[in-house]
Amino acid sequence: MEIITLLGGYDRNFTYIVVRGNECIVIDPAVKSERVFAEIEQRNFTVHGVIFLHSHFDHILDLDKYREKGWKIYGHQSTEIQVDEKLNDGDSFFEFKVMHTPGHRYDCLCLFGEGKIFTSDTLFVEGCGRVDLEGSDSELMFSTLQRLQSLPDETVVYPGHDYGSAKTSTIGREKVNNRFLGLDESAFLSRRL
Repeated sequence: MEIITLLGGYDRNFTYIVVRGNECIVIDPAVKSERVFAEIEQRNFTVHGVIFLHSHFDHILDLDKYREKGWKIYGHQSTEIQVDEKLNDGDSFFEFKVMHTPGHRYDCLCLFGEGKIFTSDTLFVEGCGRVDLEGSDSELMFSTLQRLQSLPDETVVYPGHDYGSAKTSTIGREKVNNRFLGLDESAFLSRRL
C-alpha cells in the first residue's frame, strides 16, 4: 500500500490517495480536484472510488467533478449527501474495515487496516474534532474515542487536518500526548462542552 498525502483545502486539510497496485481510492476530497486528478492521471491509476469520512463542507469539495469522471462516491449510511454506495460499521472498503465513529458528526467514518487508520476529524494529532456543531454529540465522541484507544498502540493515525506537532501519529503516542484521551467520561464532557 502507498499513501499519497495532499495538504490544502479550507483549513490545512488532508486528502489521501491510497494505492494498491494500480488501483486507488481518494479519501476526504478536501483539496482542489484538479490536484487530485493530476496526481492520479500522472500515475495512470484506476480509481476504485472516492470516500468522504464525514459530510462537513471542507471534506467534500468538488464531488460533482468526481461524479463527472464516473467515479463512485461512498459515505456512511446516515449521510444526507448523495452517494453511490452507503457504508456502515463493519463493512469492508478497499481492504479496510469501515468503522462508524460518530461524535464530531453523525456520519463520521474511520478506515482501519494494515496497521493504519484514517480518522478525518474524529481524531487529530493531539486533539479531536469539535462537538459543538450541528450533528455532533459529545457523549458519542467519548464512546468513539474509547473505541479508537482500544486499537493497537502501533496503529498509525492519518487525520483530516494538519493541526498537531506532526502530520501523523500513532494510537500509542496519542494515548500519551492527546489531552482528550485517557479521561473518564465526566472529565471529557466537561472539557468538550
